[in-house]
This record gives sequence, C-alpha cells and structure tokens, in this order.
Amino acid sequence: MTGSSATPDTAPTSADVLRRKGKSFYWAGQFLSPDQFGKAADVYQLCREIDDLVDEAVTPAQARSADQQLAALHSVLMSRLPSISEKTMFYRQAESLLGAHPLAMSALGDLVASIRNDLGTVRVADRSELLSYCYGVAGTVGVVMSCLLEASEREQAVLHAIDLGIAMQLTNISRDVLEDAHLNRVYLPADGAGGILAPKDILAGNQMARHGAWLGVRELLELAELYYRSGWQGLRYLPFRPRLAIAVAAKVYREIGQQILQKGEEHYWQGRCVVGPAQKLKVSVGALARLMLKSTSRQGARHDPGLHHGLTTSFVLHSPK
Repeated sequence: MTGSSATPDTAPTSADVLRRKGKSFYWAGQFLSPDQFGKAADVYQLCREIDDLVDEAVTPAQARSADQQLAALHSVLMSRLPSISEKTMFYRQAESLLGAHPLAMSALGDLVASIRNDLGTVRVADRSELLSYCYGVAGTVGVVMSCLLEASEREQAVLHAIDLGIAMQLTNISRDVLEDAHLNRVYLPADGAGGILAPKDILAGNQMARHGAWLGVRELLELAELYYRSGWQGLRYLPFRPRLAIAVAAKVYREIGQQILQKGEEHYWQGRCVVGPAQKLKVSVGALARLMLKSTSRQGARHDPGLHHGLTTSFVLHSPK
C-alpha cells in the first residue's frame, strides 16, 4: 500500500479509498506511522469491498451471487487449513494482511457472517439483536485493529475495541435511517422507542413513522455513549501513536451523534449529518487534550461484562479477572 494518489490509468490505492469513503478515519489516520496507516487503510479497503458486494447487489441474481461469495469466504475463514482451491480473492487479501493474527481472521469471519444478513430484508427485533449485528459489522474491525496496531494485553484490549466499534456502528445507524430505508432496511429495534417501523412510511414522510424513528435515533445515541466510554478506556492498551489516532477517530465519530441531537428532529430529515473540517479540528484538539489531562494507565476501570451480554463470537472473550 502507498499513499500516492491514483491516476486515471491506475487502480485506486487503499489510501485513496479511505480518503474518499472514510473521511473521519482518514483524518485520524494521520496520527499513525506510515506503516500503521498503510495497514489501517488496507483493512478499511478490504472491509469496504466486502460491504460493497452486498450494497451493490440490487437484483435477485446479484444477491444470490454475493451470498455465494460470502458463504465461501466465511467457510474458508473458519477453516484451520484451507486448501489452495478454497482460497478466494477476498481470502487471499485477508491472509496477506491478517494471516499472522488468527484472532483477526476469526473476527473477519464474524464480520462476513453478519454482512450476509444485509442481503435480505432487514428488520431488527430487539436491542440484543442490534448489538450482535453491531459487533458483527464493526466490533470485529476493532478486534482486527487491536491486532494490527499491536495492542498490549490483547485479551483485555479487544473487549474495549469491540465496544468502540459497536458505538461507531450505533452512530452510523442513527445517522443513516433514511438511507437504509431506501435499501429496505430498518436497524432501529422494534422493541425500542420507535416501535415497529416500515421503510415505505419513513420514505413517504409519514409524520408518525418519522417521529418514531427520531425517538429511536435518540435512544441509540444514548446507548452509544456507554460503548464510547468503554472504548475510550481501552486506549490504555495501545502504543502512543495508535492511541492518539483512535482517540481522535472516536471523538470525531461521536461528534456525528452529538450534532444530530443538537440540530434536532426537523433538521435530521433534511440531510445526512457531516462533521466539517473546522469541527473535526476542534474535536481532535479536545480529544488530544483529554488524553494529556487524564490518565490512560493500565490501572483504569475494568471492562463491564454486561456490555457484551448475548454477543456470540467465533472466539472466546475473556472477562477481566
């Protein structure tokens, strides 16, 4: 991976993909070393390509093809000794990047299994199902990054890394209710404040449906705060530069939710919330100041096992002793 810009005659690098599609992460990545940034960008590109396989499957035939590819990838990721013939293009990418980290490969398998669920109609019954989904599509990335960024006390570090991923996905869901409705997806849990919601009602501007969705958004952003706090506590396991980068990423991403709440219900439906450069800089300075003023020593608060109640992973989560 290189940081050079793509030309019309060359394929975009992972850094190009991150800069275009993951602006908040690209911003935070500037605090990493070149090698760390390259690995992070490669992970982002791999996960984005897997996700795009689902989002771009707009016909039944495309959905079947995507499901077959993801099923094959999941199978080989869960296999201890896959044969050469089983190694798909996605698997070879993953093996090149994560092959030295079995934990990361297992987490990627969980990500693939969760993303497959987006190929059909998406409705979420309750909070437990929602948190399991958030772990699958985002907490898993926290596990992968803990490995690549060489977090210490790995078994404990991943607990907090999972929580930061869950928090960010809760923010994503809260931001993208309208966009998800266009894809016939509703991630707001039916047993939550919003109740049972139909995408067609949200898209049509039905007042009751949109108000219910707004109540659900507020509820998810409140829940996200618990996971952001736990994610922040896990910074103590990271080396210095990754600690800075993840702190900035966490605070910039959290800011999306804060802006949604500040602007209110009416503004929410007028367009997707974006954190601009000036606000990114302000939030980043605040994140770095907080790191300097508050200790992130190994004697910090222990992980709350209740945050992972009901989560199913392909590896053992070790609770703090």
